[in-house]
Amino acid sequence: MTVMRRGIIAMTGMTVCVLLLSIFFQDLEGRTGVLRYQQHREQPSEEELGPCAVCGGAEGLCTHLPIIRIDTGGQTIPGRPYEGPDGVTAGYYTGDNGEEEILVQFSTVAEEDVWHHEEDASTDEGAALFRYRGNSSRWFTKGSFRLRTVKDGDPETARSQGLLGMKSGKEWALHGPFLDKTLMRNYMCMNLSAEVMGTWVPDTRFCELILDGEYQGVYLLMETIDVGENRLDLREYEPGDPVLSYLVRIEPYTNQEKVLDNFSLYSYRMEPGRHLELLYPGTADQTRRVQNYVQADFNEVERMLYSVEMLEGSGAWQQELDVDSLINYYILMEFFGINDTFAASTYFYRDVRGKLSIGPVWDYNNAFDNFLRPISSQEFILSQRGWYAKLMQDEDFVERVVSRYRQLRRGILSEERLLAYEKEVETWLGSAVERNFQVWGYTFDPEQLSTRERKRPNPKTGDTLQDVNPSSYEEAVEWMMDYIVDRGRWMDEHIDSLRQYCHPSRFANDMLG
Repeated sequence: MTVMRRGIIAMTGMTVCVLLLSIFFQDLEGRTGVLRYQQHREQPSEEELGPCAVCGGAEGLCTHLPIIRIDTGGQTIPGRPYEGPDGVTAGYYTGDNGEEEILVQFSTVAEEDVWHHEEDASTDEGAALFRYRGNSSRWFTKGSFRLRTVKDGDPETARSQGLLGMKSGKEWALHGPFLDKTLMRNYMCMNLSAEVMGTWVPDTRFCELILDGEYQGVYLLMETIDVGENRLDLREYEPGDPVLSYLVRIEPYTNQEKVLDNFSLYSYRMEPGRHLELLYPGTADQTRRVQNYVQADFNEVERMLYSVEMLEGSGAWQQELDVDSLINYYILMEFFGINDTFAASTYFYRDVRGKLSIGPVWDYNNAFDNFLRPISSQEFILSQRGWYAKLMQDEDFVERVVSRYRQLRRGILSEERLLAYEKEVETWLGSAVERNFQVWGYTFDPEQLSTRERKRPNPKTGDTLQDVNPSSYEEAVEWMMDYIVDRGRWMDEHIDSLRQYCHPSRFANDMLG
């Protein structure tokens, strides 16, 4: 750590402590987290609203969920992928005139405590730049989209705008649950993660989408990961700052101009085809000096993790890394079964006032065995992956993981709480589920889906497509909850076995070498 950074931390230490005390709270069940708005608890259910006084439930869209309407004016939406000769994604289609984003008009119907209809007056409206988003999900028929709000008549100028009751922001993700037949994974996991992490996690709202007059089903409007007062609140960069805050992520598909030459990349410790991309400061501020600063700061931490000093238990890495973030993140990713940690959508940030942290969390579409191939509930997925392979060699880190896991299983991640939580969300969604599958019900027949849109059976087990793809919404929910129960019980029994990784016999050769 530089002398200047130590000075900054020392000067702001008291301020940070006060801010943290103002953020954290303790609820009646002894769970510690951040105060978070949870839509299914704050907005009335269908039963609570009672019969609709406007239409009486007549034919047409009448919903307790907010509605988002998007009008493209008949333009082709950019961002759909296409294959190369090798069968992998080779690129993305553009708009009718070669655009990577198109200008659209949008509006919302989100008045609280009333039924919503397609033709209702707008709660919010405006212009936005629009395209498909995601990695593997771009291949899904039910697409996910990025929405960047801009000033009317001036698409080059961003406009910060609050949507569906969330705080103002300039960029939003419209997540279309497709592979996730429960419709709930991202919503549930984001809310649970906020409670566990105790830091900013993207906010979410269920809604129903009307695109060019056509009903598209249940969507989840999500804050994207961005730096700002209402999102990831880092010290704002000013050109010429000698010490700066930054946000980076590991992704397989990156903008090569933003890629950093980090230690685990050039020492061949990252997974093939993955890169570290600098997201903040933004592109306009990414001078060579800025990139070199972030690269050097990040590399210093990575070299420390992969050094002999790490094996000797010096603990110096704890002066640079936010250990709590690494512990909470590991438990969440392991418990939820997120197999692409340190391979995709893995973020890190450092504020000039603090240590390097892992997060924010992102992309839970594949949680709880919802990946294209089966994810076992009865093995550790991440204990020997990425940085965790090194962190698990530290006895103190392992003991803190075990202790924190036990604590969370008595509260936030307890079996009883998770079962009740899912039922709350499912009940609150109500008839929106049926409407969604009036459009997408065919997806319960895997024979009607491409290989990119359905789960693939394990050839070693003899399972069929029907064995691994749910045939109904009820079955999809049942499978998810069975996985959650099995996963929790298996980890309860085996979490202590993580101690094997910090036993000296596991890395004796490294010490000698």
